[in-house]
Order: sequence, then structure tokens, then C-alpha cells
Amino acid sequence: MSTLVAETNFKNEEVRKSLSPTKAGLDSLPRSLVNGNANKDNADKPPKLKIFIGYDPREDIAYEVCRYSLLKRSSIPVEITPIKQSELRGKGLYWRERGKLESTEFSFSRFLTPHLADYEGWAMFVDCDFLYLGDIKELTDLIDDKFAIMCVQHDYAPKETTKMDGAVQTVYPRKNWSSMVLYNCSHPKNRILTPEVVNTESGAFLHRFQWLEDDEIGEIPFVWNFLVGHNRVVEGDSSTFPKAIHYTLGGPWFEAWKDCEFGDLWLKELEEYKKAKEKKVDS
Repeated sequence: MSTLVAETNFKNEEVRKSLSPTKAGLDSLPRSLVNGNANKDNADKPPKLKIFIGYDPREDIAYEVCRYSLLKRSSIPVEITPIKQSELRGKGLYWRERGKLESTEFSFSRFLTPHLADYEGWAMFVDCDFLYLGDIKELTDLIDDKFAIMCVQHDYAPKETTKMDGAVQTVYPRKNWSSMVLYNCSHPKNRILTPEVVNTESGAFLHRFQWLEDDEIGEIPFVWNFLVGHNRVVEGDSSTFPKAIHYTLGGPWFEAWKDCEFGDLWLKELEEYKKAKEKKVDS
């Protein structure tokens, strides 16, 4: 299992100019580059945040860009691991057959996050079709130990019948809540999420968090799971500027979605990722 630690970070400064709701002007958000290794005192270093990103071979580049965007902007140490179904099957942790309505390989394996984190501390799961624009530390600052999980609680009912590269679009209560979740892995209720349960329970039980009471689910501002085509930027209101864009219907890595809203930001991040990869190879 590889460990990836952020070496640089970007800290968003207050944005005083208004943004266009369509373009959002996010390309020009001012940032100051800070040395992520400035604090040399190991005693003061926070523990690494374990982040598990859903991986699907069809969306390998989406995973790489999501990971890159997280690392580039993080001011805290993080450990990123892809949730790969093939590896989980090889380890005997995942054996359920793929259903016709599962649009990705991680539709259910995502719920192994607490188990993969050894039921210790806080960990995050996120779909691979995210682009991070904010420092993940800002998200961890919202953590409240009284909750078993924390997520953006969307009221989302898509009208489209297909998404991504032709996958069937399904509608159900609490849709997209499970696409980005902060898990309090040491919470007693999350010990229910054993490999046996993840492999046998229904989609409703898992995606609607039915192992929890409603008051055990904390809420996160929607800007941390900003749904393209659903959420909107309000001109002059910085509280609506996305910190994590979710291309839930499909992103620019799919031909049919190359011109989607905020697609230009993802494509720019892709180019940065490629240059950084080339530089690493050359060094």
C-alpha cells in the first residue's frame, strides 16, 4: 500500500471580486504558495489523514487528477489509497457480484473505508470524479467527534436517465451523500461495516446509511461536494464557491462530457498533473 504525503499546499485567500455564476472565475482565485514542510517539529505534526479514493479502470486519469489536486493544495499530511476492486478481491475482502445498476467498480467497496482504516481515527472516502480547489485541512477543521460520519446532505434527484459513458442513472433517497464521506472510524456504529456486511447488505442499507440514526450523521457545507449541473455559484457570495467539484454526471475525461461546466478547470489541472509527472521522471 503506497503512502503519498503532501509536500506543498495552496491556501485560498479571501476573494473580494465577484464571480460569474457560469464561468465562476475560479481559474483566477488568488492563492499563496506555502512550504508544507515549514514545521520541522515532529511532535507538533498532526497524524496523516487517511483518504481512500474510489478507483475504476475506465477512469484512471480521473483518479490521478483527483489525487493530484488533493496533494497540491493540502497543508496537512495525508495518506492516499485507491480502492481497487481487483486488489480487494485478491485479499478476500470483496466478493459480491457486480449488479447491473452499479456505474463504477467502487459502488459498494467504498463502504470498506472504516475497515481499511483499521477502525481507527477519521478517514475520508471520495469518488474519483472530484477536483479539489480547497485545502483539505479546511474540511478536517469541521470534524465533530460526536458524529459517526459527516457528509454533504444533498437533495438531489437527477432528471438524466444516463451518466458518464452511458451508465444507467438511478434515483434514490440520500443520493450522492455517499460520494464523499468523512468516517469516524473508531465510532462503535461503524464497526458494523465489516467485509461480510459490505458484501451482503443491500444498496439501500449502505448508501442511505441505515446502520446509523439520523442524529449520528453530521452535515458538511455543499461546497465540499459541489455537484456540476445541480449546485450554483452565487455572484459575490464566497460561501458558494466550490472547494471540491464533483463531476457526478461525467467529466471531461469522457468524450460526451468534454465541454461540461467547470470542465476547463479539470483540463487545466490535468495539464499541471502531466507536467509534474514529466518533471518527476526527468529528475
